[in-house]
Amino acid sequence: MTMATQAMTDLQWHLKGEWFDVCSCKLPCPCTFAQEPTYGDCLFTLVWQVHEGHYNDVKLNGLSVIALGEVEGNQWTEDVKASMKLMFYIDERADEHQRYALEQIFTGKAGGWPREFSKLFSEIRGIEYAPIEVEIAEDLRYWRAEIPEKVIAVVEALTGPTADPNRRVQLYNPPGSETGPGQIATWGVVKNTYAIGFDYSQPFEGQSSKHIPFDWKVPS
Repeated sequence: MTMATQAMTDLQWHLKGEWFDVCSCKLPCPCTFAQEPTYGDCLFTLVWQVHEGHYNDVKLNGLSVIALGEVEGNQWTEDVKASMKLMFYIDERADEHQRYALEQIFTGKAGGWPREFSKLFSEIRGIEYAPIEVEIAEDLRYWRAEIPEKVIAVVEALTGPTADPNRRVQLYNPPGSETGPGQIATWGVVKNTYAIGFDYSQPFEGQSSKHIPFDWKVPS
């Protein structure tokens, strides 16, 4: 057994929280149904808010991560060619040990579901540290995230003339869930968005968003 294998064998981590995206696809985003993006490619902002977490003995409670990126084609087919290009922003409140832990987890190096998701990555353009503010309503009426002067994502829950205003529009067991299998996706409409730092600045107002919880463990 190599030292690297031994390290992975001894590793124990757990993250539980909420994730959401905003993207350039029309609503509902076809990617969530394991289909090709509306326009063939998809530009997106991904937001993870950790409520409870640890990486061995390093606590990760309350920290957030944001990724900007783009992907071409259907990312969920078995013969997919990895095409997802990303850059990460990690919560600047994290200390040196927490930053290392979050980098290892979200780049897929620490195993678990993020390793499976990272198989879609073709390029990680960088990892930066920034002040991240995330707010998600308990009843999921809205969700939002901001990095001053770099990222804005503001979403309101999807509703319509025949929807019960006290219930959310949801998809159970989505075929293409970025947080892993067996989840519940709550649909939202993008109200305000801005992103800079990934070679594009693209408004997605009126387009698709979804909120999905996550609960990852290693070993599972």
